[in-house]
Amino acid sequence: MLNTMNTRREIIKDHKHLVIIALCFLVVMFTSLKHVWSVFIPYVEAEFKVTRTVSILPFSLFNIANIIGFLSTGYLKERLGLRRLLTVTNVLMTLGLVLAALSPNIVVLIVSFAFIHGLGHSFGYVIAVSLGVRWFRGRRAGTATGIIVGAYSFGILVLSPLTSYLIQYSGSWRTPLLIYSLVVFTIMLAATMILREPPVQELGDRTRSQSLVRIARSREFALIATALFSSTLFDGLIAGNFIPLVREMAGVDPITASLVMSIYSVVALASRVAVGVISEHLGVLRTLITVYTIASIDALLFASYGNLPLITLGVSVSALLFSANVTLSPLIASLIWGTRNLEAAYSLLLTAIVCGVLVGPVIGGLSRDLTRSYYPGITITAIALLLGTLTIAYTIKKYGGVKQ
Repeated sequence: MLNTMNTRREIIKDHKHLVIIALCFLVVMFTSLKHVWSVFIPYVEAEFKVTRTVSILPFSLFNIANIIGFLSTGYLKERLGLRRLLTVTNVLMTLGLVLAALSPNIVVLIVSFAFIHGLGHSFGYVIAVSLGVRWFRGRRAGTATGIIVGAYSFGILVLSPLTSYLIQYSGSWRTPLLIYSLVVFTIMLAATMILREPPVQELGDRTRSQSLVRIARSREFALIATALFSSTLFDGLIAGNFIPLVREMAGVDPITASLVMSIYSVVALASRVAVGVISEHLGVLRTLITVYTIASIDALLFASYGNLPLITLGVSVSALLFSANVTLSPLIASLIWGTRNLEAAYSLLLTAIVCGVLVGPVIGGLSRDLTRSYYPGITITAIALLLGTLTIAYTIKKYGGVKQ
């Protein structure tokens, strides 16, 4: 009788974990609408008669909303509680999409998509990933985190062509935004009703609560954030200049370069899960330095790649590098600062990654403008990646490569 009751408890527990990971996956999947914006650009330009510099602003300014949202998630969760913050997230994400779809001019569109939807996007992403780490702590946390953050790449792969189809089918770029607003509202409503923090006894976390400022001032944060920022610069340069960079280095047409980009996206999706699984056996920090070492070799050799197969291999390793950063950063935050401080620590590490994503493309663009080549920029970011690798090596020596 006792064995039967225990079995039922395990089944219920497994079902609960499955629901948690499914909802977190869906939330993160629809935060990928940020990177689907490029599909809307030509239609927005045609309707509002604006230049590419203006039409890209909803995406560019989205990053500012991300940084603000990431850094305030932990504070708001403490003040409002999980359910109320999820409600606020739902309102912001849904309202932002609706207002963007109904926008009468480019200013309203930028404010609606970049700032209103962008803030909700930030809250939703941090909450979903943090909950995944908490619920699966000591129970395949690496795999669960890899699946949840992999939802972002999956969303880009699915929503980009779907958005193009909906625009062509409806004849309006506004239609997909309205449809997505309904889907997002439904998903976030379900998340608000179902998602909960795991029982305290399941966390097994005795760390003291720390403020965002205290974590930011710590030596541990300085080391990890430096490594994440420095390493992200290389992938930022590649991803931010992808099509023209591949065309220039390999001498191929736009269609072939787009095919290479598709391979990059598939590798980004698969490697997030793979990195999570590997981290459960190798340890979080050791997995990170292994990927950094491989990526450093790739970055140092990248300028010498003169044919399409080698360049495809090179950008695939770049995708692996970024996957390692986004998959392992919440696990590192949990490892060093504990699940009690997860949102605060993770949001800071995530901000370091976003800064790398912002600066990397600029280095590539300046390199191309000033020298008519991407090679100097690639060399600079390769050296930065090597610095990040050495920083992680020092961190492992200090913390002993602790497993999660």
